[in-house]
Amino acid sequence: MIDRAYCRMMARYNAWQNKALWDVFQTMTDAELSAKIVSPHGSVLGAVNHLLWLDRMWLSRLYAIKPPAKDLSESTTLTPDIRAWWLDRFRTDGALRMWADTLNSVDLLEQIAFWSISLEQDIILQKDACVMHMFNQQTDQRAVIRTHLAAMGHALPSVNLFETPPA
Repeated sequence: MIDRAYCRMMARYNAWQNKALWDVFQTMTDAELSAKIVSPHGSVLGAVNHLLWLDRMWLSRLYAIKPPAKDLSESTTLTPDIRAWWLDRFRTDGALRMWADTLNSVDLLEQIAFWSISLEQDIILQKDACVMHMFNQQTDQRAVIRTHLAAMGHALPSVNLFETPPA
């Protein structure tokens, strides 16, 4: 279904989009980032922490990184502030790109077994389906964050995949 080239492109896109969010966050105060919003994640900081938690959980299943230290119920407090978030985000995006760069396409045909926290059951799926889910989840979570930022009056950069900077 997908191959290494797809994973490399999406890892680059993910890092580019996260950097674009960081650029917006640098124009915001800590109070704005922590302000209550109508979201299950409570605030913009809570939402980006949750996305970081999701990415680290997926990478712990796909690559050699530790899973998040906090459980899902605490995902919105993964980092204490936006500066700590950016440091962890930058490292996680680097790990995601390294995973994609070292991946063999054939590896995506293997099955992966893991405990699904949301379904509360063991799951066995082909890796390519999990990888597509991870990248779709990233895009979906960022769309929610962008909606809140736009409602707060912030100008947002492009999300066009074809504008992703080259490697």
